[in-house]
Amino acid sequence: MLYIIGLGNPGEKYALTRHNVAWVVLDTLFPGGWNYHKYMNAEVKTGHAGLYIKPQTFMNNSGEVISFLKKEVDFEPEHIIVVYDDIDLPFGTIRVSYDRGDGGHNGLKSIVEHLGSSAYIRIRLGVSHKDAHGVLHKPNVLSNFSKTERETIQDNLAPQVERIITSIVEEGRDVAMNRYNQK
Repeated sequence: MLYIIGLGNPGEKYALTRHNVAWVVLDTLFPGGWNYHKYMNAEVKTGHAGLYIKPQTFMNNSGEVISFLKKEVDFEPEHIIVVYDDIDLPFGTIRVSYDRGDGGHNGLKSIVEHLGSSAYIRIRLGVSHKDAHGVLHKPNVLSNFSKTERETIQDNLAPQVERIITSIVEEGRDVAMNRYNQK
């Protein structure tokens, strides 16, 4: 079984911020609601690929769900997929990676700390903007998406993330990385 962890911050104040892009994607894929798992302190939903998880801790403590999973189920780090915002990628860009550093992302630091490994799959969702000259501008990750950006997330990014996860399940992470990391 795979454990797909979407990183974000709980609370209405953060619901549509760039830091919560993974939750916007997961809520788009599963609009029917989530179940709260009090021992994991996470909202969960079972899907075709495994257990989808939205930790209800703040971003810096996202890895606490890993500690719960380690006590309850037998899994390898490779069974973890983390979906999160990446400020080093332009909005609309998605990259799949494996066994990399945290890139300064506090949610990933927490995941690695609790997992004891960086050997897990990442689906990185770009949240920055490029200007007319191709210069990347990094916004505050707690700024809200515009209406147009939210529509792009729902219409384009969420279905793409679903295809990537399906590819990982059916064909393996290397095939998914080769297919979906194309320019």
